[in-house]
Amino acid sequence: MKRILVAAACLLPFALAAEAGINRHSPEAAVEAAYVADEAAIQGRGPGVMGDNMLRARFFSRSLLRSIAAEEVVSNRLNLSPAVARDPFSDEAPHLVGLSVNPISETRDAAKVVAEFARGDGARERLTYAMLFERGEWRIDDIAYATLDGASHTLRGILAAN
Repeated sequence: MKRILVAAACLLPFALAAEAGINRHSPEAAVEAAYVADEAAIQGRGPGVMGDNMLRARFFSRSLLRSIAAEEVVSNRLNLSPAVARDPFSDEAPHLVGLSVNPISETRDAAKVVAEFARGDGARERLTYAMLFERGEWRIDDIAYATLDGASHTLRGILAAN
């Protein structure tokens, strides 16, 4: 009986690690899922991820969610439109054409993913997603926006500025 308990105790960490590895999706799959969930906002047909608290919680890290909520509270007090009311996944692109999502780097609990697309007005957009693995899923912790004309900004920078 003791041998069975010892054997089970020794094998338990391996079983749990295998289960975690099976269920763990890639960070680029999480970014692609965010674009699918946000399709209504990208096409101008609805609020998308930013209008649904469940989707926000699914795709954003806890830290980023707190920053977004704090910025919305301040904006409401000042009767201003929140900075994140726009669509953070397309950087206000009039159209999103030819989306490609590729990994840049990945560690156990952090990753960087790049999403590139044509804006529809001739310019190309490059968004770099800083991802965190928390609550069993990859979540967006920041977005760095860069256009080919050299301009750049981050979602956290936008939130802090307002």
